[in-house]
Amino acid sequence: LLRALLRRLTPGIVARPPLMTEDDEAIEHTLTQIAQAHLYSLPPGPRPAGGYRCQDWPKSSHIFTGRVRVVATGPKCTIRIEDKEKGTLFAMCPLSNDNLETSVEPVSDSSRYFVLRVADVTTGRHAFIGMGFVDRNEAFDFNVTLQDHIKHVRYEAEAAKREAEPAPTGPAKDWSLKGSVSVALPAGAAKPARERPVAGAPMGGMLLPPPPPG
Repeated sequence: LLRALLRRLTPGIVARPPLMTEDDEAIEHTLTQIAQAHLYSLPPGPRPAGGYRCQDWPKSSHIFTGRVRVVATGPKCTIRIEDKEKGTLFAMCPLSNDNLETSVEPVSDSSRYFVLRVADVTTGRHAFIGMGFVDRNEAFDFNVTLQDHIKHVRYEAEAAKREAEPAPTGPAKDWSLKGSVSVALPAGAAKPARERPVAGAPMGGMLLPPPPPG
């Protein structure tokens, strides 16, 4: 029944876990988990010019109630709506790190409701569904978690870019003194001692004759 409801939104879409990829070797982190959220099918037609409004979703459009997990694997992040009891996946929303609102868009008339772009990663099909939290604090935590993830990814990308850039190089600096340079000694500096003549040595460089005998 649940899969049939998703097929009504976009034919052929079924919530399935992604196929194994090389990124599966990375560690998976649960950034936040919220015990309960409600999902709604949206009215047919294009996105309203003024944005989505949860008041336009009648009670009959409710399709599922489950828990929400925001999971990050490296820079990739997904929002997973799962069965509260069994933990099975009902729908998954891959997060866009470049433009968040293409994946998760707040409605214009409530802080507790959002529109998610859920996708089937095996077929590439997608659909838009409404999601609402019972408590405003839960909706706030959900939104802040997404914002923090994107900030972290962008910070890591900027840091990697800076490390990859070569260090700036310039011409070798010449520290030699140029031209006639005088060096001033500080006040009180001792003058270099003059060389004193050795005792008994002749002065002026002339040799004297020895004294006469006797």
